[in-house]
Amino acid sequence: MKKIFALLMVVSVLVSCEEDVSFNTPAFQARKDNFMWRANDYSAVYNAADSTLVLNAFEGFEKVTLTAYPVIITGTGTSAFFQDTQFDLANNNDAIATYSFVNNGLTYLYSTAVKNKANGELVLRNGAIQKPGTISGTFRFDAPYIGEYPNAPERINFQEGVFYEIPISFGPEL
Repeated sequence: MKKIFALLMVVSVLVSCEEDVSFNTPAFQARKDNFMWRANDYSAVYNAADSTLVLNAFEGFEKVTLTAYPVIITGTGTSAFFQDTQFDLANNNDAIATYSFVNNGLTYLYSTAVKNKANGELVLRNGAIQKPGTISGTFRFDAPYIGEYPNAPERINFQEGVFYEIPISFGPEL
């Protein structure tokens, strides 16, 4: 009787096990000031007229924008592919990262466009199994506050940033 009871317990434990796997694709996330930050909404807009890519990510009242020029994308729509590219976000007008958040009706803005006070990197990677019409890569940046509100944190820091298979929409060609 004890053996049957033990066997039933083992079987019930094994039957109750389930594999619950979820995937975060597409994704936009990073470590913001050493805490995990994950966007609820994101977009990638490519303007073929001037080869500019703008990535936006939103999480509540927070927004991250990564802008890079020139980004070479061939094809359109679901057949678009991009070249692997690396952009320096320090002292570079062609690649800028910004972060903003709204608190009590006030908008606080941080940017890498401030000379000699910011640093960072944006890397676009066309992976071996990259889904056509999407863009993936990594980023990191450290940006100073560029506003006038008192008591604002002096800097914002994003590390280990990853965006994966963000669908690209194409702006108007001029």
